[in-house]
Amino acid sequence: MKRITLAVVLVSVLIFGYGVVKAMAQEMMSKSGETSEASKLLGKSVKNSQGEVFGTITDVVTGPEGGVGFVVLKYWVSDDTQKRVAVPFGRLSCKEQGCILNTSKEAFDSAPVFVFEEDLAEPKLAEEIYRYFGVQPYWTEEGAEK
Repeated sequence: MKRITLAVVLVSVLIFGYGVVKAMAQEMMSKSGETSEASKLLGKSVKNSQGEVFGTITDVVTGPEGGVGFVVLKYWVSDDTQKRVAVPFGRLSCKEQGCILNTSKEAFDSAPVFVFEEDLAEPKLAEEIYRYFGVQPYWTEEGAEK
């Protein structure tokens, strides 16, 4: 009986997760206010204004309010080591050619890391990442005042 209940719960989570991902992929707001598909961001290169490449967007993560909270970048630290960094979506300026993140390579290399996207649902880590990149988390009182 426990296995059946577990199976029903897992299927429900998968169906709900698919719906969330599908909704994210269908529509999100870019900085310019134009609607674009999240899937168009996947695989885009992210650089700073000096042209230093930070990495490639591999995922989009929703925030507590359901809006796009983070983009996940993957980059190579060395020949055999990858690092994943979550960047607040509002810090990026994206165009067809790629995205710009106005920060130094050194600051990016020191950004907080995470293991699983689910870690980003932890308010303390999410707030730490937002503040690291100089953004008030929009779900906090300070961020809501703007």
